[in-house]
Amino acid sequence: MSAEPIYDALAAHLDTLGEAKAPLFLAKAALALAQALGDTDMALSILRECAKNLESR
Repeated sequence: MSAEPIYDALAAHLDTLGEAKAPLFLAKAALALAQALGDTDMALSILRECAKNLESR
């Protein structure tokens, strides 16, 4: 699986929605993708991994 088409789609939606709606869109997308994954532990692990090195930025 290539992440590039997903990145491109995310970027396009974020550009269209604008900065004010980006956090809500990203939250909705994360929840929908986690539900589609169907594995709560894996979804939580992915969220922890994505948060690494972002706290200090």
